[in-house]
Amino acid sequence: MAVTNSAAGHDIFEPGARQPFMLDKLYERLEMIGTPMDAPKNFKLYNAGDLPDSCYLIKEGWVISFEYTYTGRQNVFSHTGNHGPDSLLLLHGMILGHRVTLSFRTTTPSKLVRIRREDLLNEIASDAAFANGIIYILAAKCVEANERFRTDSNRPVPWKLCNLLLSLADKHGIDHDGKLLIKLKYSQQMMADYLHVNRTTVARIIKELTDSSLIERINGYYCIRSLDKLQRYMEQFDMYKIETGK
Repeated sequence: MAVTNSAAGHDIFEPGARQPFMLDKLYERLEMIGTPMDAPKNFKLYNAGDLPDSCYLIKEGWVISFEYTYTGRQNVFSHTGNHGPDSLLLLHGMILGHRVTLSFRTTTPSKLVRIRREDLLNEIASDAAFANGIIYILAAKCVEANERFRTDSNRPVPWKLCNLLLSLADKHGIDHDGKLLIKLKYSQQMMADYLHVNRTTVARIIKELTDSSLIERINGYYCIRSLDKLQRYMEQFDMYKIETGK
């Protein structure tokens, strides 16, 4: 039986459904068919080359996907918490029966829900509304991957760092005296790993943003003093926008 939003009177996975409500209901269903687990810091979910038999829902904590270069440098491709479609990890590879090309591990003690492939496919086959929710998550992941590829291809590091801060603010920002406090401890090394640059470069850009009164640190958290000013600052580095006029 499809789950419905009784207030709106329509299926929660219809296009008109409110996204936060939709994801909350979908995650409730995933928890019902999955197994909760407490994972310590540096717990390996999968190594590159493994064939995943389960996907994971992040309830609390953080998981990175990464690879090591031939020089031993760790390149981080995603740093995922309990927010939005990304909090369901390894979904596409598990459904397709595709070996993972990256390794996955926790970076903090984390609360996860492990969902076995067989249980997920049975739920998809038995409930069209649930299947629509899974399709939504897969589509959202594709859009985000395409956008990251586009920004990585056309933007310099200062733009990417500002964009990362704005993304973190969108997911974890809270109002603080008219400013936007990113209520998440996110180190410069984590930024460097995610952007595939060295920490010195990140530290230099952070200093420039701080000296320009665009950001500040409050009790170890980054705080954006003005979204509009930070976005205008980004535009000077946006060569795609400059060249195309878009």
